[in-house]
Amino acid sequence: MGSGWPVTVRSAAYVCGWAAVTALSASIVWVGLRPVLAAAVPEPVPLRIEALTASPSPVAAPSRPVPSVSPVPSPTGASSPVRSPAGVRTSPSGKPAPKPSQVAPQQTVDGWQVFTESDGSRSYLRSFPTEGGTAVIRIAHEHVYLVSATPRGDYLVATSQPGPDRVVVQFHNSARQIIVDAIWWEQRPYAEVTVVE
Repeated sequence: MGSGWPVTVRSAAYVCGWAAVTALSASIVWVGLRPVLAAAVPEPVPLRIEALTASPSPVAAPSRPVPSVSPVPSPTGASSPVRSPAGVRTSPSGKPAPKPSQVAPQQTVDGWQVFTESDGSRSYLRSFPTEGGTAVIRIAHEHVYLVSATPRGDYLVATSQPGPDRVVVQFHNSARQIIVDAIWWEQRPYAEVTVVE
């Protein structure tokens, strides 16, 4: 004999159970992938163009106003001053920013150029020229931003950002891999370049 339930009711119960489990699984996957998908869409990085005075590669102009920054004075005074381009600069509010009367020399900390943002906080900018290409990384407000990653020769480039305080750039070809790993660590910028044969 049977369980007392007609076959059609049992079949409908199985189909409903399967649909519920499938919907639950899809929901769990969707919730789990949201942070990954959100991280895949980069936020625009404000960059001070005059900081890249000796850039070997062309730099595109930003699509929106960039907050003005002024360099932090160097304790040694050995660096040459950075000059602002002529013309009226605008602040994020759209009003003309006041022109600095004198630009102080920039400070360098562990290879990072140090700048003072318009809000008084410090930001750091550094170029990493390697055999495989050049990576330019900026750190502001304890967040690490990739400004550019330009491969050289037969090298390819791959970038990742495991967290807001870290950027990893990999230049690779069939023979080797060059990894530039930059992180905000212990209240200062830290970077490491590793070559893997």
